[in-house]
Amino acid sequence: MAQRLAGSSSQYLRQHSHQLVDWFPYGDEAFEQARLRDVPVMLSIGYAACHWCHVMSHESFDDPEIAALLNENFVAIKVDREEHPLVDDTYMLATQALTGAGGWPMTIFALPDGRTVHAGTYYPKTPRGKTPSFRQVLNAVHEAWETKRASLEEQAQMLATHLAELGSRQSSLLSLQSQQPAEQAFGAALDRWVAATKPEGGFTPAPKFPPTWALKTLWRAVVTTPDRAAEAFAAAATHLEAMFLGGLQDHVDGGFARYCVDENWSVPHFEKMLYDNAGLLSLAARTSVLAAEFARKSEGEIAQRAQNLAGLAQRSAQGIIDFLNEELLTASSAAPAFAASLDADSSRDGRQIEGAYYTFSREEIALVSDPLIQRLPKGLLRFAPVAEDPQNFCFSLLRVPETNEIGVLHELRDAMRTLRRSRIMPVRDEKVIAGWNGLAIEALSEAALLLDQPEALALAEKAATSVWTMQWDENAGRLARVSFANRAEHGNEGTLQDYAALALGFLALGQATGHKQWAERASDLLRRAADFVDPETGVPRDAVQADARIAAQRSNIAAVTVLDDALPASGALYAKALAMHALQSMAAGDYTEADAADLESARVLSAHALALASDAPTQVATALEVQCIVSSPVQYLALSQWDSAEAKRVRSVALSLGLNVRHDPSLPGAAQTVQIQPCREELCQMPVAGMDGLFSLFASGKGA
Repeated sequence: MAQRLAGSSSQYLRQHSHQLVDWFPYGDEAFEQARLRDVPVMLSIGYAACHWCHVMSHESFDDPEIAALLNENFVAIKVDREEHPLVDDTYMLATQALTGAGGWPMTIFALPDGRTVHAGTYYPKTPRGKTPSFRQVLNAVHEAWETKRASLEEQAQMLATHLAELGSRQSSLLSLQSQQPAEQAFGAALDRWVAATKPEGGFTPAPKFPPTWALKTLWRAVVTTPDRAAEAFAAAATHLEAMFLGGLQDHVDGGFARYCVDENWSVPHFEKMLYDNAGLLSLAARTSVLAAEFARKSEGEIAQRAQNLAGLAQRSAQGIIDFLNEELLTASSAAPAFAASLDADSSRDGRQIEGAYYTFSREEIALVSDPLIQRLPKGLLRFAPVAEDPQNFCFSLLRVPETNEIGVLHELRDAMRTLRRSRIMPVRDEKVIAGWNGLAIEALSEAALLLDQPEALALAEKAATSVWTMQWDENAGRLARVSFANRAEHGNEGTLQDYAALALGFLALGQATGHKQWAERASDLLRRAADFVDPETGVPRDAVQADARIAAQRSNIAAVTVLDDALPASGALYAKALAMHALQSMAAGDYTEADAADLESARVLSAHALALASDAPTQVATALEVQCIVSSPVQYLALSQWDSAEAKRVRSVALSLGLNVRHDPSLPGAAQTVQIQPCREELCQMPVAGMDGLFSLFASGKGA
């Protein structure tokens, strides 16, 4: 029965192990059972932090009558989308094709070979408007199975053919060519980003998701295109102020929620995901450095805005580091790494309520905060009511606090934190996902260098050591996507995204620590990742070999993720990992023909960004960043000084732009202003002096 789920590495699956539904985990056994019993499959796909997954579980899967219907007429499979991202991607495409929308929980009805016959998302216990109840859907699919089987088979094949065409179309994006140089494509992307920036922040209406990967790339324009720096900064600052001040950030415990539900970024959807916080830490650290540099080069209100943003970003970065350390680092003394997420729901008065842990009632605000609030001016604090729980409020800021207000805000935060600690915390999904940890390791390593944060570096080393020890199979040369309770799921190999993200994390950690073992381990990961590339077409795939159900669903057409979404596209991440590995070798003087081939592969695998930059810059932001890096006339810098204040500034700006740096004390003028020699492969230009010299390189088009 559902006890098959009790020992799962997935918190999401374990949450359903008490139910009367005869749940199977995703795998061959479940589909074979469907074939033997001659019944359709019902797949319920979600994740541990998903609010509506919990609602449907309680309303329907806890119901003994629904359980009996499922057990009699279907094989029920519970899928953790985070453990099986390619399964999730495939069935999400099917759901979107059939309904025009998607989301979680995702409810799929399929043939025993995995092909979809019906799909939806959340189904209520009783009919709601035009949405049928889950019981009605179960009965309708069962009746169709009994009386219209041939029609279902035909529909499933038509859908599989359509999904294969979609997969081929997305993979074919990698073959798009453009004659325009990266600089011109980047300018077109900047045009689009500036025009699409909404006054309240974000590129789209609510719900407001943070455009993390686009903003990381947008910052390049502030530094490398002086004639457009002001408009690029204004756009970036509009987004970042909304994200860092508003309800997306947890101003009490640090860290960020997945998205905000309203136009003004005041109320989040409360789950906290590791991958979001990893990307936002990298963005915040980069913002802190580059906004401060822009402030130095600006005047008046613009300079003040940039300086305020730099401080805000630094505090946000520190909040994420604290959150990762205090709330997501697993308790294992042997192998501490980062858990996947914190749930949106927690208990209040015996009920599971979304945001219960994070919000405050009027009485609580008055009791805990009133004396402190009286010491702060109006127009600084915001307490926004939660639409589905209007008696409770989400705390955020309306503007950047003045220096003399920060101390009182810290007191207010501490008072609210004390109140929170008396509550039941949201459930943490303890599984360790290799690629998400890779993103966190990369971000922490960057933050350690950019913000002079030894605590961040120690966290990165802990997680990297644990993931490598626990999830890398030295004998097989394979990476397990998931581990739980110090046990890796080696039967579930990592995706291309896992390999690429972890390789990038290790490369960044090696750069921050100076320990060569991390670059060597990145090489091991990239060696296996090369097997994901189709030898005939040169196109990478998300998996070396898709399982039978995914193959059937896509008519045996292999797939690769080409466009950025909540996570960077796997193809772009792989290109970036190849590029950064090659460029580190170049800066170290160890550049080989193999590195040159990898750099060329990175250029080819990200070239579609040049063709799509003007139409879909946010979706190709990571690939566009790779194009900017590999096409730059400068690919690393040699510095005459290393530890002086100015040398550290140069190193920080370079790191923020993907430039490697090496120390060369033999450069002339080493005792005075830091000398900076721009290089590409073995060819180096004449040195320039100091930060002004570095920015003159960018202004002349000879820089990043």
